Amino acid sequence: MSQPRPPQESRPPPGDEKQLHAFLEGERALLELRCCEPKALSVLIHDLAHSMSPSLEQAIARSLAGRELAAFSPATSLLPEMMRRFGLDPAAFSRDPAIHSLRTVCSACPRVENCWLALRHDALWEECLEFCPNAEVLEDWAIRSQDS
Repeated sequence: MSQPRPPQESRPPPGDEKQLHAFLEGERALLELRCCEPKALSVLIHDLAHSMSPSLEQAIARSLAGRELAAFSPATSLLPEMMRRFGLDPAAFSRDPAIHSLRTVCSACPRVENCWLALRHDALWEECLEFCPNAEVLEDWAIRSQDS
């Protein structure tokens, strides 16, 4: 028999009826995907260019923030795209020993939902500097690769 899940941090309730409707719509769609179509959900989460409703996008972001989607690996899905934002070719750095440190930091990132949303909405590298814990290293790599 499974044990009940511990209570998670409470999410602030939506402020008005329209917000509540959007919140519930996103949560319901996410629940259906998690239960009935986990492969489709995986595709949605990992394909940063895939269009989706704003309510579902926000529900997924909340789940990423709460680390509720165990199959999602930020280092696999987000780090390569973040590297591209800094003008880096992920394949060119795949053998660099420092990539392991970047992957570790990315996987433990406390702002994974911000990253996922920013990359989905084509944030520029300057915007990523504000929240990405790997941004400084990526910026250094970008500068070094330009100097080479």
